[in-house]
Amino acid sequence: MLARVEETLRSSGAEAPAVEARWIVQAAAKRDRAELLLDPDISSEDERVADQLAARRAAGEPLQYVTETAGFRHLQIAVGPGVFIPRPETELVAERAMALLPHGGRLVDVGTGSGVIALAVADERPDAEVFATESSASALAWAERNRTALGASVKLFQCDLLSGLPPALAASFDVVVANPPYIDRAEANNLPREVVEHEPDRALFAGERGLDVSIRLADMAIAWMKPTGWLVLEIGRDQGQRVRTLLGAAGYEQVSVARDLAGNDRIAVGQKP
Repeated sequence: MLARVEETLRSSGAEAPAVEARWIVQAAAKRDRAELLLDPDISSEDERVADQLAARRAAGEPLQYVTETAGFRHLQIAVGPGVFIPRPETELVAERAMALLPHGGRLVDVGTGSGVIALAVADERPDAEVFATESSASALAWAERNRTALGASVKLFQCDLLSGLPPALAASFDVVVANPPYIDRAEANNLPREVVEHEPDRALFAGERGLDVSIRLADMAIAWMKPTGWLVLEIGRDQGQRVRTLLGAAGYEQVSVARDLAGNDRIAVGQKP
């Protein structure tokens, strides 16, 4: 079975057919690598599912959608059509948010998607009170699924940015964190085909220069933060100076931009006075 799936992927031009074949067979059989090494035989029904998953991957669907799983920090997160696939860079954003979150503090993850930042904080900082918002019903369904699977204490709200949070939470958050869409629509042709064709546009693109959502959130977040609270944003690789300017104009202090492991602008932070 494994060889057949690998050949399907290789014939489609997959860069790592052997690795992807193993993940697909594991997903089809609902068994981990160790279990399959001990007993590589799978049922005929599992073989049928593996062939279907391999065909989806060969047609260009993201591997994470095909297997319905993506790793994020210490967690395995369920993902699929309708939700953005978490990237390694966002793990650094979650790390920065946790570093700024005081013990027993309150954090909200805006536009949570599959829930990765909120769930990572809840997992690694059980002292914290964690909220998350998401405007897309399909994405929120994945976040709810992950919250249930992980038994996480995260309060989820369907709304645009922070607009649907209870008014009693105003001026109460120590950290507002987000991985907003930040790609200029003009850059769509530079993205991998599987990203443009499968991942939701609303999670990728944010108007001219990619800053529309970041500007709206920066303006809105101050009212929801405690004095000296922090806004933490994931940004595009060349947006550092522009985001410094927009955070300063929105009234934030202590504005800074940190780079990711590849040396690109990636995390912008600003403090409410």
